[in-house]
Amino acid sequence: MKNRMTNEAKVRGGLLLLGLLLLVGAGTAQATPTFMTEYGDQMPWYSAEINAMGGTGTALYRGGFSALYNPAFLAKEAGKRLDAGLALDQSAEDRFQPLYDTFESYVTDVAIAANRNHYWNTGFAFAARVLDGEMPATVGVSLTDRYPFSYKFTEALRSPFIHNDAAERDHILEDRLYEITGTLRMLSLGVGVDINERVSAGVAVNYAFGTRTTTASVSDEHILLGEDDESYRNEEEFELTGVNTTVGLRLQLNERVEVGLAWESQLKVDGDITATSYTAATDFDTTATTQGDYRYPNAYRAGLTFMPRTDPRTTFSVEVEYKPFEEMADSRYPGYDNPRNLADVTDVRVGLEHLFHNGMPIRFGFRYIDTYLDREVSTSAFSAGVGMPVAGGMVSASVELSKLTGYEAHIFGYPGDYHGEAYITEPYATVEDTRFRVGAGYSLQF
Repeated sequence: MKNRMTNEAKVRGGLLLLGLLLLVGAGTAQATPTFMTEYGDQMPWYSAEINAMGGTGTALYRGGFSALYNPAFLAKEAGKRLDAGLALDQSAEDRFQPLYDTFESYVTDVAIAANRNHYWNTGFAFAARVLDGEMPATVGVSLTDRYPFSYKFTEALRSPFIHNDAAERDHILEDRLYEITGTLRMLSLGVGVDINERVSAGVAVNYAFGTRTTTASVSDEHILLGEDDESYRNEEEFELTGVNTTVGLRLQLNERVEVGLAWESQLKVDGDITATSYTAATDFDTTATTQGDYRYPNAYRAGLTFMPRTDPRTTFSVEVEYKPFEEMADSRYPGYDNPRNLADVTDVRVGLEHLFHNGMPIRFGFRYIDTYLDREVSTSAFSAGVGMPVAGGMVSASVELSKLTGYEAHIFGYPGDYHGEAYITEPYATVEDTRFRVGAGYSLQF
């Protein structure tokens, strides 16, 4: 009786924690590099355990999150497991332009804009064995931030000394804002079945939903006598919903090696696009509503997990995910022959976990991923984490650092001679994006 009551208390505590996290997660979104804002971040945060190990999960059991990664691994759960987590995401973006000397020789890059923003991320998953016997089956459900869009750029355009009287130096000419909010979240429901001791299969249905809102505004702070106010604000709200499936296979080659294979079908999300525009010069608002859609490409995943003969246990996993973004379709750019010349994406993930004698795991991860918007831009991420047994479950913490550098067109234009002869106002800027994430989570098996 005492053991049963203790387990029930654990379950109630876990469900309470879940409810609180869902309330927090209702309005959260994680930072997204500018190169990934168009169709969503390629490196979302799911849980402290997963992200600490480089995002691996195709050939590892991840509780209910396996419904998204590879539903075949759900079959490894013989009881029930609850996962919930929270992370703080810090995004730092710096933009640079070249500086030249009087002989028009390149000297160095100088910063023209810097933005620092913080975001919150959440993840939830639950898995439970529902059928025993010759072919046991486990059901899993997860709620994740699949394609976050969140990005924010602010800039104060100031008057340079070379164009104005010294008394007006650094006077703000324009306050500029470009912001994208929203996340395409995914609710996944999957089932995994053991066909025999060495083979499992699984299938999951994924429901995607979210709203992507883009805002571009300029506030004219330096209106000269007789000139029009050039302030404006444009906003576009895109409501997205869609469904796709994930199919997975688990193969146990021997007691030390497991292989995971998964395929996620194309995801088509569609909905209303509501565009509003305001121009101060005419003091006129316009609103228009149209239909739009995205069609995300197929995803192909393959992973291998090796568990060497160590005591205590060590787990090493490596996997590759391939997404042919040339299949990406956007109703704003008609045609299915890749009109935007998007690049196919290869995502390599490596994770290592070692369990100490006191039951505490230590985890390390590495991830290398291409970006779909630019074939020359890629991201490397390094991560680490630890776990600690608490109240019959496992508390996990993770840290993650990633960096991305590339060239991108200015969000807002600059006058050709704005910086004077020492600067060449090129149409592109060097963009450096650095992200640092700290996460915490709790896993309970009962």
